[in-house]
Amino acid sequence: MMESPTEADGKAGFKPMAKNIFILRNKLPLVITTGLLASLPVLPAAANTELTQDTQWLCQQNTAGNGWQCNIAPRKAGPIPFAKRAPVTPALKKAPDIPVVVEGQTSRADSALAVTALTAPANAEVSALPVSPTAAGSEQSTSVASAFATLDWRPLNQLPAARQTTRSALMCEGGYVEPYRPGIDFKGDPSDAPIFAEADESTYLETGQGTLTGNVVVRQGYRQIESDVANMDRNTSESNFIGNVVIREPNILMVGDRADVNMDSGRAEVTNAKYVFHDAGSRGKAQSITRRESGIIDLDKATYTTCKPGSCVWKLDAGKVELNPTSGFGTATNATLDLWNLPVFYTPWISFPLDDRRKSGLLFPSFAWDSGTDGNGFDYTQPIYWNIAPNMDATITPRVMTNRGALVESEFRYLTPSAKGELGGAYTTADQVEDKNLNYDQNRWMVNLLHEQNLTSNWSYRVNYTDTSDREYFDDFGTALNVDSISPLKKEIYTTYEGGGQSSNQWKVSLGTQQLENMTQDADDPYNKDIDFDLTGAWDIGSGFGFDYAVGYTDFQRDKDWKYQKQQLVTTVPGEDVYRGLWGEPTSKNTTHAIGQRLNTDSTVKYRFQNIYSFVEPGVQLRTVNYDLDRVDANSIYVDQKPFKDFGYSDSDLQKPSTAGATYYLDSGLFFDRPASFGNMKFTQTLEPRAKYVYTPHIKDQDLNPNFDSSESSFSYSSLWRNDRFSGPDRIGDTNQLALGITSRFLEDNGYERFKFGIGQIFYFQDRKLFIDATLNDNNKNNDTNLTETNQRKVDANKASTSPLATQLVWNIRRDLRLTQDWMYNTNAGHNSEYAIGMQYLPKAGSVFNARYRYRDQVDRTVKESSGANKGNNKIVNGKPVYTSGNLEEVDFSAVWPLTPQWSVLGRYTHDLTNKRNMERSFGFEQESCCYMIRVMYRNWIDPTKDIDTAETDKGIFFEFVLKGLGNITSSRVGAFLNEITGYSSRKD
Repeated sequence: MMESPTEADGKAGFKPMAKNIFILRNKLPLVITTGLLASLPVLPAAANTELTQDTQWLCQQNTAGNGWQCNIAPRKAGPIPFAKRAPVTPALKKAPDIPVVVEGQTSRADSALAVTALTAPANAEVSALPVSPTAAGSEQSTSVASAFATLDWRPLNQLPAARQTTRSALMCEGGYVEPYRPGIDFKGDPSDAPIFAEADESTYLETGQGTLTGNVVVRQGYRQIESDVANMDRNTSESNFIGNVVIREPNILMVGDRADVNMDSGRAEVTNAKYVFHDAGSRGKAQSITRRESGIIDLDKATYTTCKPGSCVWKLDAGKVELNPTSGFGTATNATLDLWNLPVFYTPWISFPLDDRRKSGLLFPSFAWDSGTDGNGFDYTQPIYWNIAPNMDATITPRVMTNRGALVESEFRYLTPSAKGELGGAYTTADQVEDKNLNYDQNRWMVNLLHEQNLTSNWSYRVNYTDTSDREYFDDFGTALNVDSISPLKKEIYTTYEGGGQSSNQWKVSLGTQQLENMTQDADDPYNKDIDFDLTGAWDIGSGFGFDYAVGYTDFQRDKDWKYQKQQLVTTVPGEDVYRGLWGEPTSKNTTHAIGQRLNTDSTVKYRFQNIYSFVEPGVQLRTVNYDLDRVDANSIYVDQKPFKDFGYSDSDLQKPSTAGATYYLDSGLFFDRPASFGNMKFTQTLEPRAKYVYTPHIKDQDLNPNFDSSESSFSYSSLWRNDRFSGPDRIGDTNQLALGITSRFLEDNGYERFKFGIGQIFYFQDRKLFIDATLNDNNKNNDTNLTETNQRKVDANKASTSPLATQLVWNIRRDLRLTQDWMYNTNAGHNSEYAIGMQYLPKAGSVFNARYRYRDQVDRTVKESSGANKGNNKIVNGKPVYTSGNLEEVDFSAVWPLTPQWSVLGRYTHDLTNKRNMERSFGFEQESCCYMIRVMYRNWIDPTKDIDTAETDKGIFFEFVLKGLGNITSSRVGAFLNEITGYSSRKD
């Protein structure tokens, strides 16, 4: 038991102290010198009883008031976790451990530091905090020196191991690291947290003023202040920190010569200062920095940049800067943008983001040069962003093209708890480019609306509407808007209700209308769906039985002049003929001209037996389709030069045809697996044979059915397991077939599929009789003579005893290297039907290399003039035009490849082997650092949507320059090009 201090110790005046730690629970004034121990007892110099991890010293003043009683008690959790104690500074003399008595807790401070506590009101809570690694002796001095010299910047080899391989660290060759300190993880208002202070020496006045000297550290919640000297006044809560001032809050560092701080409100003023935002990677300096009570930071005569220390490609130099970490934005007035220390731009006011939150203002522009004969010339785009509200924004994009004039495109986006959508549009006045420009003298426009609304948890509707002034709009201008389809354009609204809840009977009903607008110059116009209703469902009856069903009703309509006729000359300019498509009414009103209503049903009853190594599923599918047609004439439908009526058909048969048929199938499969290994690699190899038998009897008179939206399905490995040869309900394809296939996989222990190969073929037991084209069906007796090559191939395919042999291969050689192959081989004709092989290499984010070869056997084609007429029309051989190969055969190489973390090359090369022409030749580079990005791309390309013979080569140079921290690109020609490279992703960690 120790005696209380002498009366002399409490006299007014200054009293020097050794290294001191002071702790107060706010709302005491932070004058940590509050009676710096005018009457504090000296604590025991040593303890005879050892503490355990779960115990602590509990010391209280004895009842007589003249000493202390210390006992061991259970440890209580403090308001802030204890940090690892710093090593003892060799310059300080070692002394016995001294227990520190605070808030009912005892913490062991290094005995080299004499410990004192503050006199506090009786109701004040007092806590202790051990010395942090950067707060004691030379450790703290090192921290201060580092803060001033580097602003917490660390070179790559000094970053934490997990960060050294990230994209941002490699690109910047380092990064900002906020050092650990006690309180860094504190949550809440720091003014409600206890206050901690420590220094080498301290003096005080009984009137409430005091001075801390040497390695001063003051902490409150997540806030920490370091300096050489601190003058404090408990009466006003004002403190002056002088010399090597370092102020830290989470993600913020400020350093300067002097700081005036109000410890109650947190307001601070720092002179001759520098600052860093760690997460945003931004920094700067200022004549003075004021941190308001709200956390907003005001800078006077300041700079701002995201470039790393020692490198300043760009900086914002402003009279006044306001940084708001809460909103995530900053503003500057009387600002100059410097590039490589040269002023290039002045603005009286500018706003910029501190993180990835949105802010109104100018976005960075894009530049392009298109030298094609009908190109845009120099193309400048300047997006303007408007952050209307947290859940809505708009982008207004003026665009200037030297060959076409000015265009303005805008987009409005919104998001609510139950809806989301986009509304956009564009408008341009008449331009002056007559050369091959069909609309040079017209005002041109586009509108676009996408809206999705949830009315309830299972009831919703969506709107998708796009319209333009002309068919050539997208070819001439393109768009940055989220257009669902540019050909055909969609104008539709649908509502959907999903029922069944968690029951075994899941169903969905959809009702809507759809209008389609053809945007090509040489194709028939599509059907519109004035009414479109669908009901689909799946019912798990139990015990392996299931029932699938679907009902559809659609009203198909289209204009009478829907049939593409030819290309016609519409205007003539010097040296150029300009053509556009001509559409008209078909000459005969047969089923291809029909409009009207269709009602179709599809129901399947099935039973599935399944265990871990096999499954068997028999099923019966019943389909019906019924029509009520208009615009058909029996006298316009002929077979063998005779009207259909001569074969016993009536007008009613043509106006109200119907078809019903059943499909019977038996699907089965086995699953085997075994251990397998290649070298040190262990796998599970599977063997999965599958067989599916399908029988659909031939149903006559389907050539009376119109073809509203059905087609022949393309063939692939997955086609082996389909029930029908056609997509859509207008035809029920007859077949008697057995599909056999086998798949093998190599799986790693974690389920990753390293290798997969599948091969299969369909064996037909009888010829297929039904065709989509009515002229090839049974009623046409001349279906084997004078056929076009396209129709002859269809006839041969229906008579073949087998389908093409289909294979599929996926080989993940490594996690970053993949090989794929699809091969269809026509065993009847003895040649490849289709072949594709591709390799993709993705070593890391932002880098990719693709190589692909594709071949598809297609019918020969005729070469076309610019008018769309066949060049071979004047060269008749055996009564037919001269044809050329129509096969698709091309190679495609593309890459985005980093040469260094900062430099990457971009490129793509696509060559049409069949027609011996380059489709795409593009090359460019990208330079990216912490604070800027430059992209330059040269492109020489042919639009693949245009006719092979009449399409011309376009050339362009595209340039982008981004200053990180001042804005982002939203509309990017180079960005759009990169998105077309399979596997490319934005350069992120």
